[in-house]
Amino acid sequence: MTAMGFRFRRTIPLGRLFRINVSKTGVSVSAGRPGATVNVGKDGTHVTVGAPGTGMSWREKVTSRGCAPVLAVALAALAFALL
Repeated sequence: MTAMGFRFRRTIPLGRLFRINVSKTGVSVSAGRPGATVNVGKDGTHVTVGAPGTGMSWREKVTSRGCAPVLAVALAALAFALL
């Protein structure tokens, strides 16, 4: 039998494209829209692309820690989201 754990997650919207995500393991920032999102957190930067409403998506880690690559990916995702 597997023990169940307590989970906590809160999302704070910052306009149409940005969100702050708070959980018991840390804080992250997301930019994008349904279907294309970049998330920057303590585990690095992840890009998620999916089909909204289907529950299907692809998530890939694009960087470890570091500011310059994170900024470049976030700006690219923002440009894509505005198309």
